[in-house]
Amino acid sequence: MKPLRPIPYHRGFTLIELLVVMTVLSMFLMMTTIVTRDALDLHSATRARLVSERNAAAFMRQFDSDIFQRVNRDDARVRFKKQQDGNDEIAFVTKRQGYVIHGTTAERRASLVSYRIKQNMLERAASGYGFGSTQDRPAEDQGTLALKEIPAEGPEDPAAKAFQVIAPAIIRLEFSFLVREENTSTKQATTNVKHVLRAKPPKDPEQIVAVIATIATLDPDRSRMLNDTKLGLIAKRFPDATDNELPSKKWAEIAANLTRQMPDMPRSALQQVRVHQGVFTLTSRIPLP
Repeated sequence: MKPLRPIPYHRGFTLIELLVVMTVLSMFLMMTTIVTRDALDLHSATRARLVSERNAAAFMRQFDSDIFQRVNRDDARVRFKKQQDGNDEIAFVTKRQGYVIHGTTAERRASLVSYRIKQNMLERAASGYGFGSTQDRPAEDQGTLALKEIPAEGPEDPAAKAFQVIAPAIIRLEFSFLVREENTSTKQATTNVKHVLRAKPPKDPEQIVAVIATIATLDPDRSRMLNDTKLGLIAKRFPDATDNELPSKKWAEIAANLTRQMPDMPRSALQQVRVHQGVFTLTSRIPLP
């Protein structure tokens, strides 16, 4: 009978060594979690910023196209509706193609467009307008036919069903104006012309050189964190335009401090409130300075 061989002794891990390994693994997992969370937050914030910029750009492109093709005539005035502590509105006639004028065979077409904010969404309306009667219509490059159904003070609002959403989560819209003012000196028989910023449009629309549109946007996903009351409170933080000052600078400062000024609101939503501004030449008769 062969003698039994002794079983070799293998030293195992001590309790301290196991605790050290578990601690290192825990720290590694914690660091990985933090890095992953920060990366996801950065991705979410970047996406929100891009969505906000895309919505603002959608409005700016559409508004610029309408303004560029605006019917520049005394009988087709632009109508601004300035709201105190609220969103402004605009309505004007533009040379847009593709609108059918019912009951006529008009070859020249125009449309009434209007912009407004309703339920924190920017809406645009368009409805067809026709020039004078067909038999009295001159050639395209001559004549001054009156536009149909245009009141002297400016066009009325389009029908409610004509409005469509251009961009969601637009919480604030403010118009200000670059105005051409003349100061005539009787002593020297000279006229000094200057361009000034005004919060309200002048009585004579021909004095308006450009319209400045300032908007405050919010990422649509973040806006779902807030009800209409809270969105309204945020919108009220952005004041009306004042003379000789563009709203964008003051609004940007307000947007940067919303998390501190409104601690009861979701921080991630307030951080995505952004300000955008566009300058649009209103008339070709008066050049920009």
